[in-house]
Amino acid sequence: MANAKENKPIGSARGASGDRNELSAEEYWTEERRAAARPVPTPKAPAQTHPAPETQDQPKGEPGQTDCGHGEEKDLSAHLEPRGMGGQAVAQPLNYPYRTVGKLFFTQNGGGFSGSAALISPNILLTAGHCVYEGGWSTNMAFYPSYGNRAANDPAYKFNYSYLACWTAWSQQGNRAYDYGMVWIPDAPGNQIGWLGTLWNAPTANRTWDAVGYPGLPTPPFNGNAMDEAVGQYASSSTSGVFGLTNDNMEQGSSGGPWITAWNESSPTHANGLQSFHIHDGDTTEYGPYFTQDLNGLMNWIANPANRK
Repeated sequence: MANAKENKPIGSARGASGDRNELSAEEYWTEERRAAARPVPTPKAPAQTHPAPETQDQPKGEPGQTDCGHGEEKDLSAHLEPRGMGGQAVAQPLNYPYRTVGKLFFTQNGGGFSGSAALISPNILLTAGHCVYEGGWSTNMAFYPSYGNRAANDPAYKFNYSYLACWTAWSQQGNRAYDYGMVWIPDAPGNQIGWLGTLWNAPTANRTWDAVGYPGLPTPPFNGNAMDEAVGQYASSSTSGVFGLTNDNMEQGSSGGPWITAWNESSPTHANGLQSFHIHDGDTTEYGPYFTQDLNGLMNWIANPANRK
């Protein structure tokens, strides 16, 4: 894990790259551009990285959490539990907590990509670090909650960003324990559709997570346009600060999708991990950061207006 003295939050404001599209185009993500966007590749672990046979030591610290919010929008029907093995289409994408998740479009190095993200406060999106920074800051970012399930005139159809943030442990060192980033959305969509709580330093024993996102691969069963989910349990990893989720076969395009779990509640409403990387194509275990108090540190940092300049 990165030394605290070498690791700090950094960010970039919309338009800071000088990209004219960001400054002038109100609707960059036309239907044609969205259709042409590539599901962002799920990074593969280095060849020397393999699942460890024993549970690795996890960072020490007291568990902490932020509260969830259900928003003003009403659920369409009762919650339906996930079904079957591997990824399955979400039955009610407009119900809480699923409506906090959406498809994320952005450009990197001149190319258009799509990933996944979820609201963790009225204004803050949680996604993978490699969705906000990969050799440079992403641009032209837009968030579509419950993508494919809202009409263009729906007030929660699409939201533009104003600021991106991550830890330098990711942007400068590629530390997989810090492969998460945050996005500030000034329109506060969470007030309408709700947001997930966050959870860090949580015990992993006897816990299940519901991974939710927009995978485009493998095809079949995925196509990138439907919200999918996979429910799994803890798998160890030899990569420091990282753990795996079993029964998770969602790959490209699912990057940044939250791993939702329960914390002193009857149903899962807290983000406690996210889709980050895998070892081999076709695996049924995906890996992501084990959230520590640094997750909350980045959340507090981007929420401070003095830092979003």
